[in-house]
Formats: sequence, C-alpha cells, structure tokens
Amino acid sequence: MTVSTISPGRQFFDKHIETISAGKIDEMVDRDYAEDAVLITFFNGFDNTPAPITVNGRENIKKFFHDYLKTIEYIDIESLDFTEAENAIFFQAKFNCKLGQVSVGDAWTIRNGQIAYHFGFWVS
Repeated sequence: MTVSTISPGRQFFDKHIETISAGKIDEMVDRDYAEDAVLITFFNGFDNTPAPITVNGRENIKKFFHDYLKTIEYIDIESLDFTEAENAIFFQAKFNCKLGQVSVGDAWTIRNGQIAYHFGFWVS
C-alpha cells in the first residue's frame, strides 16, 4: 500500500492548476469554488478592466478565468512556495506565460471543501 505524503490542501491546489492549465475553466470553477465565492485580484492584464478586480459568484468567476486564460495563454511554473492552515491555502509563484515572467500570490479561504474567498496578487 502506498501512503501519500501530499497534504489534502496541496492535492486541491495541484488539481486546480492542472485543470485550469488544461483549459477546463468551467469544470475547475464548479468543483473548486463555492456558489457565492468572491475573487479579488490585482491582475492587470486586461485592457478594459483595471486592477483591482472583484468578481462575485461562480458564473462571473468562470467569465474572469476564461478571459484570464485567453490573456495569459499558458502557465509554466518556475518556482512555488506553498503553505496551508485549517481552511486556508496560500502560495506564491513565479511562472512564465504569454505576458512574460510574472510573480503571483494567492490566498484562498476554504469553506466546505471549496474556495469561498480568493485573494490574488500579480506582479509582471
């Protein structure tokens, strides 16, 4: 029998990144975000929407992530710092995308196994 040493929070994160990287936005949001989730981000890659951006509810979060993925095209993670606590996940990463190398940090509060609040930080 194999016993995983990867925490449930890290498994959640890895599946989240794998799904968004595969372009399966609707699947990722439906699985990972609470119906009433709130996403607040300093992403500044949209020409028509200046940062900070606040998005409420799954349908609006889906639209955000569809536009986000169209803008960045891909995620190639170079470095990742990850930590978690009860009902919270926090990470910072450097990744390459269509916009170049960026530094990001996200904090997620988890409620009933889904993201309730998603705070995103972005430096390009």
